[in-house]
Amino acid sequence: MRAYFSILVIGALFSSCFPKGKNVNEFNFYLPESKLHFTTSKVASGRFYVIISKLGNVNHMSDNVDYIECKVEDQILVIALDPNDKNRIYFKYPYIKKINKKHLDLIEMSPDAFKKKFYHIGSGTSPDTLKSQYRQLLIAPMSYHIIFQRDSIVDHQEVLKNGDM
Repeated sequence: MRAYFSILVIGALFSSCFPKGKNVNEFNFYLPESKLHFTTSKVASGRFYVIISKLGNVNHMSDNVDYIECKVEDQILVIALDPNDKNRIYFKYPYIKKINKKHLDLIEMSPDAFKKKFYHIGSGTSPDTLKSQYRQLLIAPMSYHIIFQRDSIVDHQEVLKNGDM
């Protein structure tokens, strides 16, 4: 009986120390330009979360944190940041499930409105370029690749996370 009880206690301790199998991958980073902490989480159920905080890395979901919940699809989640207005975070992604606003202004935009606000429109074969006052995060939920772009110059892009399925 004592051995059975010991095994039960040890099993309970080990099971509480490990994740419950929901999180496939989690990644934390800080962007000094915006003074924001980001936690991204790819969940086995086909969901992807971007948690945003001014105070520090938030590693758990709750109704008291700012986050974007979306479906994992083969599209890029684009988040635009204005270093002069750190409380507003703009984004576009066609598969948004939930936006939880608590301390920041999370603004979902249509692709056309996003393009007009954040890009100089290219002409002919020249591509659209990011307006100089903005920064952007490019997140691929499917491959879990994350890039921070300071401007439209390729050398000014920083790969924050190389993807892993």
